[in-house]
Amino acid sequence: MPFTDPGGVYRSDTEAWKVDQLVVDRRYQTLISNRLTDLTGHTWRELDTSPELGLTLCDLPELAAIEQALMAGFLDGVRRSRVGAYDPAEPIPALDLLLYALRTDFEEKYAGWSPPMAKNRLLDGVQGSPYTGGGRPDELAPAVHAEVSRLTAPGVGPHVGILDSKVVPHPDLEGRFLASATDIYTGGAPHPSPVGHATFVAGVILKHAPDAVLVMRSILDNRGVEVSSWSVAKAMVGFLRTDVKVLNLSFGCTTHDNRPPTVLERAVQRLSPTIVLVAAAGNHGRPTQRRRAAGITEVTPVWPAACADVIAVGARDAEFSPKVPWINVLADGVAVTSTYLTGEVDLVERLLTGEEVVQDKMQFSGYATWSGTSFACAAVVGEIAARATAQHISVRAAADLIVAESGDEVLAELTL
Repeated sequence: MPFTDPGGVYRSDTEAWKVDQLVVDRRYQTLISNRLTDLTGHTWRELDTSPELGLTLCDLPELAAIEQALMAGFLDGVRRSRVGAYDPAEPIPALDLLLYALRTDFEEKYAGWSPPMAKNRLLDGVQGSPYTGGGRPDELAPAVHAEVSRLTAPGVGPHVGILDSKVVPHPDLEGRFLASATDIYTGGAPHPSPVGHATFVAGVILKHAPDAVLVMRSILDNRGVEVSSWSVAKAMVGFLRTDVKVLNLSFGCTTHDNRPPTVLERAVQRLSPTIVLVAAAGNHGRPTQRRRAAGITEVTPVWPAACADVIAVGARDAEFSPKVPWINVLADGVAVTSTYLTGEVDLVERLLTGEEVVQDKMQFSGYATWSGTSFACAAVVGEIAARATAQHISVRAAADLIVAESGDEVLAELTL
């Protein structure tokens, strides 16, 4: 049953968003604000703006009053529009009512056109909720060693971006990544298991592309939990000011209408002309009965992986990897070994309620074995960087070759 948590986040089995935040296109900001005031007598407060995204983030301190002002005129219409996508017995979230009212008003006035505006959705952290399968703490185990190829020609490889958790200092990664102090994890044991995710991903990439220069940026906190799409999108376009040519994205979200979140879609549009975007396809190839009832199936699109300008990566021969036509490449994502945390680790799992549960404690010595499309994604990123270096071609050309070569394998997976 959907609910709003104490942190002001609306949660359902398929999506979550900041209950009182709205993202609007900067070009139409005044137009939308004026219409909001005309319809409700209230306005918003600007929280942040991004020229790179062309978007503004606003909050609605008087959302309850706005909801009351719209109930009589728009409630029946928004209920009808939700048939087939929502349980009709569920209460209508105030932000859904507001967006329906604004869009309907503009579409009636301008022959079906309305300006871009959207929720500030939350993206799921590295452990894959609300998906099931790879990336879970019960698939994480200590390893004695991981093969991380040594540098052969330091600094000559392409710059590879990793947007993930904080990176943990590790001997095998020393001198091989760029990160600010805020992007480096310095916490003590017991370490929460998700914080080792970026370090694991980094090791996988370097195994394939030893000369790559990793550019690490953190978007997840020390427990690897969900983050707003606004924060993610701003971090993504931040790579436009770097030398990064390929970007690893091992996170995602689903939506009730199976449409891409506006904020993420805008970030992809801004980045894709100059940076190759590679994203994990999700770990929902074997959803639970509860999530099926909520609308998450093995073919539910995960964003940003399902965006047209993103290379979506699934895990080869993995039940948890979805079998969908928007996956472009398959790679090894089962029982992958790579660099990880040292010391006692709390194996943390986040529930749909946002609550974090420690499932177990385990000792690690710097390496681990883990499964998930996150690590298949990292393998593809590494292969792109390695091929670009070895063949003296652009990262884009290397990515195109890998996607083309993967076509038959992906098609065979779909027809099984």
